[in-house]
Amino acid sequence: MITIRSSAVSFEPTLIALEAVLTTAQGVYTISSNSSGTDSSSTFGGGLFGAISWPRSRFRLAPGVVLEQQMFLPHDGSAAAFSWQLHAESPLQARLTIKPFFSGCGPRSYRDVGFCLDSEENGGRLTWLPNVRGPRIIADTHGRYHDEARRSFDSVADPQAASTSSENLITPGTFEFDLSNRPSVLIFSMEGHAGTRRDHHVGAFLAGLMRNDFKPRRDVLVDLRSEEATIAQFMAA
Repeated sequence: MITIRSSAVSFEPTLIALEAVLTTAQGVYTISSNSSGTDSSSTFGGGLFGAISWPRSRFRLAPGVVLEQQMFLPHDGSAAAFSWQLHAESPLQARLTIKPFFSGCGPRSYRDVGFCLDSEENGGRLTWLPNVRGPRIIADTHGRYHDEARRSFDSVADPQAASTSSENLITPGTFEFDLSNRPSVLIFSMEGHAGTRRDHHVGAFLAGLMRNDFKPRRDVLVDLRSEEATIAQFMAA
């Protein structure tokens, strides 16, 4: 389990953890962390848009095979962005499944559905309304999404992790990626947070990925006109 932040009673949905499982021909690997991502030493603070944690990890799976993970976590909770990239000396099939867990959600009986694809008129994005009070959670990704029939943290997570939660955690579903040497991205953002701040955070993260991955091939101009424009540019690259 990858811990994002310590679980606490919240009045709005909060991303607490990710369950991450990587499957290759050589074996099945579970990615975990021993500390909260927002407690990472890779924290930047004092800027116009507040403190941000940006931890980066590299997992050596086998000789010549490395999984790189980045987590971009603004401390104001306006967004949470993740990328996974496989570095392999020879072609390797690898499938990553990510299951997010949120606190501050309504009971299971309330709108027992996960993320749904909005119409093109409403942006054509994956959105989830986890409780009657809102706000909606938006997921931007080029991975595949599968709805989760069993949403309770206790029913899918290990008992030790579940016992550390101060409230029941809910998972809307699973995101699935076929990894390669280009980043696979998953971004959660909260509807209703200040747009300029959220857009700046997401734009900064995607700009960093573009510099690292696409600059050798072509120059990419990233502006922060809107989160949707920046994400669309990255997904199309």
